[in-house]
Amino acid sequence: MGDDGTDTGLFMFIADTEKDLRSGSLYVAKWTQTAAAAGGAATLSWIKLGSTSSDYVKALADTLKASDIVTVSKTDPLDASYSKIAYNGTTEWVKFSAGKDIAAAFLETHRYAALMGGTLEFSKMEGVALNKKDKLAYIAMSRVEKEMQDLLGDVRVGKITAGATYELKLSTGQKDTSGTTIGSDWVPTAMAAIPALVGEDLVTPDVVGNTATVDKISNADNLKFSEKLRTLFIGEDSGQHVNNFLWAYNVDTKKLSRILSTPAGGESTGLQAVDNLNGFSYIMSNFQHAGDWTGIHAGIKVNADPLINANWNNKKSSAVGYISGLPVL
Repeated sequence: MGDDGTDTGLFMFIADTEKDLRSGSLYVAKWTQTAAAAGGAATLSWIKLGSTSSDYVKALADTLKASDIVTVSKTDPLDASYSKIAYNGTTEWVKFSAGKDIAAAFLETHRYAALMGGTLEFSKMEGVALNKKDKLAYIAMSRVEKEMQDLLGDVRVGKITAGATYELKLSTGQKDTSGTTIGSDWVPTAMAAIPALVGEDLVTPDVVGNTATVDKISNADNLKFSEKLRTLFIGEDSGQHVNNFLWAYNVDTKKLSRILSTPAGGESTGLQAVDNLNGFSYIMSNFQHAGDWTGIHAGIKVNADPLINANWNNKKSSAVGYISGLPVL
């Protein structure tokens, strides 16, 4: 699972029983970089944080306060019982309470994962999709910035405000960093930005106001993969494109196609790729908050605002729909 925030982690939850998420083990990834250009690439290892059940976590959440689990200092307490960690782009000193390892793992996950050596440097991880045939997963990194470009951390890649979508190789027979076998045949072991899905920031805005090229994805959000079409669909939630787009990327031909544009200021959302529902195939695509103007809309706002208001109920309405004309699958 991704983590939609700044300086966060890549996590993996493996259920004790297939298709039953009520109990299992939580892991955090350690990024070991192998390339820095164009979003970068790395091998991944996995640190186990803990194993428990949803019921047990709920009981902990109902009875414990954060201060029962961890003591946090923003300045060095000059006390050897505290550990220094990087947290949310800052430095903290933390001391976890004895006997509260499960509470720490599942209720103070970011701080505990950092303490355990996980890579807590990713920015704005969004959608995740699975390609079963090729044993690949895809994850959207809406922006590549901040700790990801810090040369002192695990992740040391160049800044790409427009973000990138990454491919993760899934493998069997893996062990965590303690040497214990991980009970899954779908463990990510390598991660790399897909060249065609890396955004491109513009030095100066184009004539419309875009600050990232419109021929490439900017700030990927929703991801869905169609096994039958062999296509990854990507919806944008961009502050760099005047209009957000929905894209289709064929994993065999490597062709990227822009297939839908939302009204200016609106976010492409609600994406679904359904290969077979009662004999029918659907690509669902919605949008929300049309006319949510930002600085990039300065050149069109005066003329576009009346049209948005007239068509979308003074910015109070949106639309849910599907794309027709799909091949018979």
